[in-house]
Amino acid sequence: QLISQLVQELQQYDQETIFGDSTNGNTRSPRQLEKTLLSPSQALLQCRRQVCELYERTKTRMSSSSSSGGGGANLDPFIPYRAACLALLSGAESISEVSVLQSSGLVKTVEDYLYASLWHALHLADTSSSIGGEGGLQNVSRAVTRLGKLVNQWGPSYFERQDDFGDASASSAVAAAAGVTSASQKLPVSGGWAYTLPLLASQQYATALAYLAEAGGGLGLLQATHVGVVMDATGLAVSDCSNTSDDATSRTLVPMLVASFSASLQGLDAEAALKYLVLLSGKGKFVKEQVERLLLETRQFEVLAGKLAPDGSRSNAALDAYFSKSNVSSILADGANVAIQSGKPADAAELLVLSGHFGALFTLMNRELAAYLVASTQEEYAKRQFWFNAASQFHAIHLAHGKLYVQNALESEGRMSLGNTFQLLMNLVVFFDRCREKKWEGAWVLMNNLSLLPKNDSEMTVKVEAFFQLDNCVKQIFHHVV
Repeated sequence: QLISQLVQELQQYDQETIFGDSTNGNTRSPRQLEKTLLSPSQALLQCRRQVCELYERTKTRMSSSSSSGGGGANLDPFIPYRAACLALLSGAESISEVSVLQSSGLVKTVEDYLYASLWHALHLADTSSSIGGEGGLQNVSRAVTRLGKLVNQWGPSYFERQDDFGDASASSAVAAAAGVTSASQKLPVSGGWAYTLPLLASQQYATALAYLAEAGGGLGLLQATHVGVVMDATGLAVSDCSNTSDDATSRTLVPMLVASFSASLQGLDAEAALKYLVLLSGKGKFVKEQVERLLLETRQFEVLAGKLAPDGSRSNAALDAYFSKSNVSSILADGANVAIQSGKPADAAELLVLSGHFGALFTLMNRELAAYLVASTQEEYAKRQFWFNAASQFHAIHLAHGKLYVQNALESEGRMSLGNTFQLLMNLVVFFDRCREKKWEGAWVLMNNLSLLPKNDSEMTVKVEAFFQLDNCVKQIFHHVV
């Protein structure tokens, strides 16, 4: 009769499962849990207390029978099972940790242990307290935290099959995702899930995803990334349920997982790699830095950023599906700065053209043309030839045939002098080429037309003043011209 009353109270709450109902159009959401197990009615609590008293009497009788002669051999084999059921119904104890209930047969697997522990934790809600929202959940939190610590202490070797478990570092996981497998890499048969699931069940979310990505190889990285993205998108903190949880680690885990998985894709599909990075749109600076890394590592500039049209506008590409025109321009310009710092000025030049930052582009080209104007080694001469060809191509595409968008951009930036320096350096390259080829007359005619040197004493003052107006990159190499 008492059990029937308890069942009736539970049915009043439609508490057939602690999860949401997905079989009937999601008519009952998972949040129903808050109004039932975590905040039970007084009638339900009264039923639980009565069942708890019945459980204690049953357990006492079991203990008495075990301590008497025969060691409990005459005990009804169904009594431990009944006692365990009473413990579950009342929430009095976790049946996974009561020694006299071991013979009940209800806890045989890891899943049984986790369920029993979590079921007991839910019954620890303090309905008399106002701490922590609807009822005091401190005891529930402590129980879950304790379970998480136990799972962590047991470690993966307790859950994974030892004969098939090997070392699999995070770097090898990324390599495996990219299709590069190591002969020495051994993965657990479960793919890491045998330990990941207990960690997730005990709310050790950060440890679970980190382990799955590391131990599960390429597939583990893929799965950990997607689970982490979904958790992050729903607002669930990807951290461990622990008083000593490292908030900084939990905040960076999902971004690092996504970045690693994106990196494993970029060699095959730069657009797909970008799609994963923009899933972290709320992470601000980190996303921008990763997109810049994607640009520089793949060099898929046209696929990701488009190309310039005859009118100087940039065509739409993959980046434009997720960022505004101004944001794309900023990403390209910042990526160019990173390329310059990394010693990749050629990539920087391409990005600056696409970004429309022509002032920065001319500054870069002028610096490189001046640096290799007088080449002394074969390597320097090759770089000199590269930059002269690149500058000539830029001139032919963007400056010749009356095109004015570059000039207009420089004028709007107040940096028209950069264009003049560019033209001067291009002419000086030709001048030194003619000198190298011993075409002295042609070299002198060109120098005469540039009007850099005084032809008589009366021009000395004017030419000196003109020299000081030159760009620094020209003044630093002017002694070679003289």
